Amino acid sequence: MYITLKSIKRNLGLFNLEVEDLIIGSIFLIIFILLFMLRIYTISIVILSFGILSLFPINYSKCNRMYKLFVLFVKYLFKNKRYYYYKD
Repeated sequence: MYITLKSIKRNLGLFNLEVEDLIIGSIFLIIFILLFMLRIYTISIVILSFGILSLFPINYSKCNRMYKLFVLFVKYLFKNKRYYYYKD
């Protein structure tokens, strides 16, 4: 008899959070606290709201979070692009 698992990732049970989600959320929280202590309030609020937005699920899916979409978007922006122009 075999025991099978659906996923090797560990869900924490609360909103299907994973360990990756907690790490990313804690990074945003630390940056927010540091900027707030330095009295840079506007940027710290923007960082905090970006961190909260990044943990929202996409299409109410369990494991697809917005930060994965942000990473793909940043990879696309900084990808080496080559443009070829032809003159007829």
